[in-house]
Amino acid sequence: MQMTLGVGMKLGQTGAKPHALNSLPNTEILADGWRVLQSDMTNYWNASEPQELLVSRPGFDRFATPTLAETTVDLTGRVRQPYPDQSNFTDNSIACSEFVYTGDSIEGASNHSMRSAPQPIAMWLNHDRERVVSVTHELRLAVAHAHARDGQPVAAVKFIVKDAVGNEVTQLATMQSSLRFEASGLQIPHFAATVDLSSLAQGVLLTVDATIYPWVGEAFTLSIGADPYPSPNLTILRLLNDTNGGYGAFYALVDSTTGDDATGQVATARVDSATSPFATIVAAAGAIKDLNAAHHGRVDDAGGGVILLAEGVHTLTPFKTEGHSSDIPLCIAASDPAKRDTTVLTDGGVNRFNGIPTRLRLRDLTLRKGGPNSVFLDSGAASAENLLIAENCVWDANEMGSYGAWVYRVGRFVQINCTASEGNDPRQGNSFSTEAIMVSAIGCKGCAGTITYNAVGCCDLDEFTLRAPVGDRPAMVGTFLGWNKFSNGSATNAIVAISTEIGQRGFAFVGNIIESGGTSTNAALRLNADSDENPAQNIVFHNNTIAGERANLLYLDGAVNVPKSGSFRNNLFHRINIKSDVFSAQTSNTGNWPARYKVGWADNVAIAGSSNEPGYDASSWLGEFPSVREVAHIAAPWVHDRSHSGDNTGGGSYVPAASSSLPKVAPENMPYATDLFGNTPVAEGAFIGAVFSAA
Repeated sequence: MQMTLGVGMKLGQTGAKPHALNSLPNTEILADGWRVLQSDMTNYWNASEPQELLVSRPGFDRFATPTLAETTVDLTGRVRQPYPDQSNFTDNSIACSEFVYTGDSIEGASNHSMRSAPQPIAMWLNHDRERVVSVTHELRLAVAHAHARDGQPVAAVKFIVKDAVGNEVTQLATMQSSLRFEASGLQIPHFAATVDLSSLAQGVLLTVDATIYPWVGEAFTLSIGADPYPSPNLTILRLLNDTNGGYGAFYALVDSTTGDDATGQVATARVDSATSPFATIVAAAGAIKDLNAAHHGRVDDAGGGVILLAEGVHTLTPFKTEGHSSDIPLCIAASDPAKRDTTVLTDGGVNRFNGIPTRLRLRDLTLRKGGPNSVFLDSGAASAENLLIAENCVWDANEMGSYGAWVYRVGRFVQINCTASEGNDPRQGNSFSTEAIMVSAIGCKGCAGTITYNAVGCCDLDEFTLRAPVGDRPAMVGTFLGWNKFSNGSATNAIVAISTEIGQRGFAFVGNIIESGGTSTNAALRLNADSDENPAQNIVFHNNTIAGERANLLYLDGAVNVPKSGSFRNNLFHRINIKSDVFSAQTSNTGNWPARYKVGWADNVAIAGSSNEPGYDASSWLGEFPSVREVAHIAAPWVHDRSHSGDNTGGGSYVPAASSSLPKVAPENMPYATDLFGNTPVAEGAFIGAVFSAA
């Protein structure tokens, strides 16, 4: 079969220019939403003007006002027949460059599409159960959507905070911000709002919600469309409103050298806690809980208390009972944040089963292994009810290697701005049997383990696997991976591997760099490919760079046919492979044809084409024909390529060279206005891939 180059061209024909489809009679969008049926093809081959559909889509503007978005959808080429007749076109069906949805209207055509517009995908940059002591509080939400434009994934986000008696405050965010994290050095584009909590009930838990307004599609409110609370996936948050200080917080210093549990005293002010330190965390937590009951009426509740650790080494002993909290976690932190590296909490080489409270916050500490196979942090979690938060901590394996149960049954495990010490592999947050541990990592370096649900702004990640539900761990739904750096030179599987069902809640992979080098020859990315039989919808794959190895995308290479599609825009691939009916010799395997016909694709580059053929046709894994503004077969554009396609040493810098032939994306076609390094595009746009600007 000869290469199909575009609309209005017969197999083997080049140069024909079709006229506007709107002037042709009897045009309809089929139920699948990506094919146009044209019953009268009399003038099709003699076309002289580009063919387009003018589509009006319901959506929102930057003020969250409902509007109709006028979109031009290109008619990209004739649709062929399935295997074994792949050398012949269908009589009258043509592929669209984008999906047409059930609520869209088209000038000059009837719309029979049964496909719904995609939902937004999002991730909080705040952790659950924060205590707010100032009148205003910053809320942050990272978002992805298939129909991003003008440097924003969606039009606007409304943040909503409510108390239990009906009071509510809202704040509309219409422009994105960018936040840099010290641990990773990377930035995260997101929507942020400063909300005033002064009108809400004091000393109680508030509900934090959000409504996301996409450019195209329906508004998405977390409390309605996301997971029920609590969940490691997207859901609402709880927030303690203590803006008048009435909730009360006690401080206790622990000094393992000079402290005395018999004479230790709790203070109402941080500075006063140094007067009479405790010797152990157990005694300090118990004293805080007793005073909460005596002075604030919070019985059996150490929540809101802060245990400050003096510089030195502190051995953890079980304090689950003493540290129990009702609303917000007990916090353990370094007394001097500047001495984080020498303020150490360790397991002491002994298993600490079920030893920490169900809600615990660790801050500004070095967390050190004392034994190669010891259980360190374990709250006995059997669900997402339990919560462990680590902020600005260093994970130190102490040259003892990895052990999957070092951080064990902790439920939701949120890491923010944490670091794995150099030369170590603490691997906390790993999958261990079917236990309840569910990691979200924000701005971390080398921290997220093998049971990570969401990660943004993280570097030195070596793998990710999207997992099905098992045991005490729920399904990974609406997973968000954004602005991360993955690198692996010895992967036994794909570096990023997705092989589970993806529904309307979606999967977002945006702004990431994947580097494949060393001895590994596995795919850098396996996205519902390689014998995968799961349906996959609402994939948002924007502005990624994949260096050194192939991306296997949305295969139907077996005997099962399921629908697979997604939005792939502004990506820089090494190779693209999409296998379907011709490869599998299965007539029915057409469910991934939207991917092969590049529906929802635009502005992608495949440096080395595909793994089997340099061109486009029914047999090529690169697809039937190029997507809008797609480019294949160019020289690697990077200044320091250390992947398989470069010097193969790892740790490359995938910043485009100014002299490269890498195309740029116009500002109106950019999903984000900032990349993971904080670069913003120049006037003519940004380079395709994760990095917008040249070295």
